Amino acid sequence: MGGTSTDPYGKFTFSGEFNFPVEVTASHIGFKTQTKFFDKKNINEIKFILTKEFIKMSELVVTGTRTQKLHDNVPIATEVISKEDINNSGAQSIADLLSQRAGVSLQTSVEGGSVLNILGMDSRYILILMDGQPITGRFNNRVALDQILVNRVKKVEIVKGPNSSLYGSEAMAGVINIITKDLDSLESIDVSARYNNTQNKFKNTGIKNGSQNLNINAYKPLNKVKIKFNADLNQIKNDKSIQLIEIDKLDKQTLGGGLDWEFDENQSVSLNIQMYNQNETGKSKLMNTDTKILRNSFSLTHNIFTESNWNIKQSINSNTYSRNYVQLRPWGDLEKDDTTNEDYLEYELLVNKSFGSNEITAGFETYNAKYKSDRILFGTQELNNQSLFAQYDMDFLNQLSAIIGLRFDNYSEYNSVLSPRVGFMFRFKENWKLRSSWGQGFRAPSFMERFIDWNHVQFNYSVEGNPNLEPEKSDGINIGIEYVNTSKYQMSLMFYQTKFKNLIEDFTIKPGLLSYQNIDKATFSGLELMCQLKISDQFDSKWGVNWVNNVDGQNKTIPNTIPLSLTGSVNYKYPKKSINFSINTKWVGSYRPQEYDPIKGLYVFSEKKLPAYSLIMLKSTIKISDYFNLSIGLNNANNYTNDRFGPFVGRSAYIEISSKIKKGNKQ
Repeated sequence: MGGTSTDPYGKFTFSGEFNFPVEVTASHIGFKTQTKFFDKKNINEIKFILTKEFIKMSELVVTGTRTQKLHDNVPIATEVISKEDINNSGAQSIADLLSQRAGVSLQTSVEGGSVLNILGMDSRYILILMDGQPITGRFNNRVALDQILVNRVKKVEIVKGPNSSLYGSEAMAGVINIITKDLDSLESIDVSARYNNTQNKFKNTGIKNGSQNLNINAYKPLNKVKIKFNADLNQIKNDKSIQLIEIDKLDKQTLGGGLDWEFDENQSVSLNIQMYNQNETGKSKLMNTDTKILRNSFSLTHNIFTESNWNIKQSINSNTYSRNYVQLRPWGDLEKDDTTNEDYLEYELLVNKSFGSNEITAGFETYNAKYKSDRILFGTQELNNQSLFAQYDMDFLNQLSAIIGLRFDNYSEYNSVLSPRVGFMFRFKENWKLRSSWGQGFRAPSFMERFIDWNHVQFNYSVEGNPNLEPEKSDGINIGIEYVNTSKYQMSLMFYQTKFKNLIEDFTIKPGLLSYQNIDKATFSGLELMCQLKISDQFDSKWGVNWVNNVDGQNKTIPNTIPLSLTGSVNYKYPKKSINFSINTKWVGSYRPQEYDPIKGLYVFSEKKLPAYSLIMLKSTIKISDYFNLSIGLNNANNYTNDRFGPFVGRSAYIEISSKIKKGNKQ
């Protein structure tokens, strides 16, 4: 007898001749497989109720190989932050979510945007993707992750170590892929509203100056066409985010939509459009600022599945980014009024074919990037790139998996770059895996690093670019061991080391005048231990430990390296009352921070070590009806702040009401 699949309501039908007793097996990604036997007496109705796997190693991941593979079978170590993890975290943006992880720190840059530090490495060495496509608008060479809200996010995949063999520039230390929600098989609408306020603001002005967020996601299937829509409105008032600068008002709006059209079993087309707008006003004793950001993205993807088992995917991606920044003295003098524009147009072709247990993937990319800014020499710069890459994935006797990849990048402004990668996974005994990979990466100097011409009046220094900068290069290896029992426990231990050459650093030409230069080398090393434990049907726990040792060519510690950090979470579910309660904690070990002195052109150690500190986040969710959930949360519950190095925002609380309605279903 063959198999069948369910309809959107979970119903299925078998037809044909049966020899009793009949064995029926039901399976689904992320759930435990279940088998039942039926005879003529109980064959009228076959019912399965599958239970979720605690450790979802059977879920599909894509970032490590650019093809869909079961997490259990990927040779490249991939960390997954699931939708359940996102919900339990209480985070509102990707910046909030990642900052709760061990080995990750997040600060707000005076120049603008969030400065993310992963495993001691600056976020400019981490490629940030949204559904596999790069996010443009890297102001200050970094993506502002506080501009990406988690409402539409299904999961986040993190691949550590050089990945330029697949993704090219920026992926010299790792890749973060933010994956949005799958389309439902039923007509549905999600709505959520959140109010947030800090303890400080509540004491001073009551509830009127809190922050509000409204999110809407809708989906409508029409025969072979599926239509989707999303909107997000976020307003923040009086939120002190960085030292000396108070943001009086911050408005963020996201509007988007798209459609998926299945022509037949072999062809489909996807169209996605997203528009983001941000308006921010800030005041301080020295300067008043006004910032306006616009980001628009468009993607068109065509998928072909041939009878000979080839999968061909081609896509066109267009992204535009604009940022206008005005500095005005409190007494009315205009200091700066500058605009930055970035246009990015890319064509990508990806082909994939399986040969039994082996798989080959190859691709071609070409893009044109135009950058226009009042902060750079000559005002406008342009860059063209063409890339070829290939990867071969092998499996031997379901015990040893290996992957080999190579990418060639040809830039209009630099020499060509070759980026190889090799990885393998060895299964031994029943639940153990050994993973290891080696790869080389690179990062092309940014427009700002090469051509910036900016007088930072507020902080009394200027920055000039260096057009002769060479691409940074990395050489990295990681080795890890993992134990998995999908119903109870998972543990992984990974050692990683990445060596950098031609690292780009700030230096002082003369007092008050900075520029950039390539330095010899630096080495980033560390250990990461991660565990998940199902304590009971109601309790589960996750925790992680991260230790790093980052040094330059003279064996001096890289500025602001945090040697030791720990995270932990405990989640409780009370199914009878549909109540969920989560505690998330992060502990950061003592370290001696460094501050950049633009006059001396050096990082200067603070006089004292920062003592160890911890952050505690609480969240509780209750199902108040068939259609509505109520969540209450407390961030930074222990109210830890540091006016000099952060975190700057103390204890805050929020309340959120959410609803998901599916046609024919109660949620």
